[in-house]
Amino acid sequence: MTVRLLFLALAGILLAVSPAAAQSNGCTGFPPITLTLDSVLAPLQRDDALTVAQLTRLPGRTPGPAKTADSHVLGLTQARYGEQSQVSALFKSMGDGTYCASASTLTVSFGFQQRIVHVAREIPAGSCLHGEVLAHEMRHVAVDEALLQEMLPQIRSRLDQVIEGMAPVRSRSQAQAMAAIRRPLESAMRRIMQDFGRERDRRQAQVDTVEEYERVSRVCNGEARNYLPKPVQRPAVRRG
Repeated sequence: MTVRLLFLALAGILLAVSPAAAQSNGCTGFPPITLTLDSVLAPLQRDDALTVAQLTRLPGRTPGPAKTADSHVLGLTQARYGEQSQVSALFKSMGDGTYCASASTLTVSFGFQQRIVHVAREIPAGSCLHGEVLAHEMRHVAVDEALLQEMLPQIRSRLDQVIEGMAPVRSRSQAQAMAAIRRPLESAMRRIMQDFGRERDRRQAQVDTVEEYERVSRVCNGEARNYLPKPVQRPAVRRG
């Protein structure tokens, strides 16, 4: 089972304006924009300190299959993913109180900033079930790593398209110019994040299937039953 935590930090972005618009506003002569895209894959951490009940209550868990909605969590993979962007810009004073501005460099870091794999505290380390639960969680880890590797070229291509459509902007202040430069990239990065999240959910759901949940419950001679909370016995109520 996985938990996803997202963040989006934008320190600057690019404006998509046609070259004709740039010429009409008199903003020309800026150098091409340089794009740097880096992947982030935080070291994998292990934490077996949480109980089954604590893992089950952990907020942000992605929903499992419908038939397992009330199941208890023996293992969990937490992943915090997102992007951070920085943009630098060049400015020209036009002598009439206005400024021309163009993005100069765009640096984007995209990937997983935190990764933690949990196995419930009740399950003894080195036991058959501990190995099975850990192996299941490592499948979630492998899905994330493969998806990031696959998506990076697509993200670069989409950012290249944004850059190709950009042109310098003209404004009455540097702050207004930077605000205009930021808006389109923020929009593009949010769409990229949404697409990444949807695809991640789809692939992770292929790991958390009903069949897999049932398999883990049966392996190791049904050892999982030893660590699940016992049903609450309620006294019978006689009527009449």
